[in-house]
Amino acid sequence: MSKKGQLVVPAELRNMLGLNPEDKFIAYGDEDYIIFKKVELPSLKKEFEEIVKITSKIAQEAGITEDVVMGEIRAYRREKAKKAS
Repeated sequence: MSKKGQLVVPAELRNMLGLNPEDKFIAYGDEDYIIFKKVELPSLKKEFEEIVKITSKIAQEAGITEDVVMGEIRAYRREKAKKAS
C-alpha cells in the first residue's frame, strides 16, 4: 500500500478480470480481508436520453407539439406576471 493508501492490482489480475483505469468499485472489509466489487454506475446522459425518448413518444401519441408546449409556457408566464403586479 502506498503512503496515500492506494493499492496496486497486478496487471495479470487486471487483464484476467477486464478491469480498466476508470472502473468504479465498492469495498467491504472484515477482520483481515477486503473484498472489492466492480460496480456499474448509471450514465446520466444515457438515462436522460432514454427519458427524452419515452416522453417524446408519449407527447407524440397525445398530439402534443412544440408549439403547444411553448403556448402553455407563455400562458403560464403571463398568468404569473399578472399575479406579481
